[in-house]
Amino acid sequence: MGVINLVLPSSRRLSLEKVCNPKTGKKRVGLLTFFFHNILKITVIGEDKEAKERLLKDVYQEDQRGKQLLMKKIVPPHLLGYDANQLDEDVLLGRVENNPLNNGRDSADKEKPPPPPPARIPRPAKWLVIDNLDDAYMKALEFIKNENTISISLEGQNLGRGGTLAWFSVATSSIIFLFDMAKIGAGEAFRKGLGGVLKDKTVLKVVHDCRTMEDMLHHQFDINLNNVFDTQAAEVYVHMLQHKGAVPSFVSGLPTLLIRYLKLSPSHVFFSHVRQECSENDELVWFERPLPSHLGEGLARNVMYLRELRLELLDLILVDLNQVTNLYLGSLRDKDSVTISNLELHVVPAEVQKLGKRTISNCVVDHDPYVHCSRDAIKIVPQKKY
Repeated sequence: MGVINLVLPSSRRLSLEKVCNPKTGKKRVGLLTFFFHNILKITVIGEDKEAKERLLKDVYQEDQRGKQLLMKKIVPPHLLGYDANQLDEDVLLGRVENNPLNNGRDSADKEKPPPPPPARIPRPAKWLVIDNLDDAYMKALEFIKNENTISISLEGQNLGRGGTLAWFSVATSSIIFLFDMAKIGAGEAFRKGLGGVLKDKTVLKVVHDCRTMEDMLHHQFDINLNNVFDTQAAEVYVHMLQHKGAVPSFVSGLPTLLIRYLKLSPSHVFFSHVRQECSENDELVWFERPLPSHLGEGLARNVMYLRELRLELLDLILVDLNQVTNLYLGSLRDKDSVTISNLELHVVPAEVQKLGKRTISNCVVDHDPYVHCSRDAIKIVPQKKY
């Protein structure tokens, strides 16, 4: 028993989805395909309107275009509003902005995307383009230096030691600065203060995938990043913690992490439109001036949420530490006075010891022979006098 998913008269095949055994109720995952000559009888027990519309469309397309050579591609839900036949190359590559089809509705009636979830920390609400080494540049630099944590991102062509930098984005707690490095001159901008920010050990830089960034900065501008939190590296480490040390084969992109951990919708994040075989040509879009507004918004979104993402990943990284801390909080609080009187505060609480596989001595220095116990050392039993 199942719902008809696909009928191909030319190849004399029929496929069912949502297949189950009516006697046992056991369900089958995926499609079940039959050839016409193997079908003895068909009994219609109901109607699925969605499947019916899809079936009629497939039959019509086969009649018009001929037999399918490949399996039907399932379109992701967030792309259902687009008609791929009407999208030109500029739209696909993000050079011009495009909105999903309104299905006959006016633009005023189009549903607005839901607002992003509440911010855990202050989220920058506006972005500013800096394209000259003037007073605005110096004020932006001073503003950035006064921050404890910033997030940064680079965009350009073939980022790395042999690439060209177009944009340098910096997000603070209240504003995002977009430095037009193609117009200012990347070398001059870094010499005039931005390089010092990247080297500053007192300012935490949150990035996503620092590999090409560090490669470019080191080989072209003699700059090495200091005090970095990489959200992609952190997500790999979280995977290792959750899968007993197993390392994932592939890394996750920034949009994936923002949707997964911050619960953002696809409309709140920026998806880069770059074809692997034509990356150098597709990345030229960052050198267009004036920069299209939706690409400026994309630059801002690439750094807007990184500081929040860092906190979410830190919570997962420190989950074991939080568990130990909670045990410490209750190690005395939850015991009666008699039990507490027999405890020794220089000994690791028994509840914490149970978490570990074995207990070892952490004594690495010599202790005062006259000290019998200390909160900062293991207990020393006094020697017997003979």
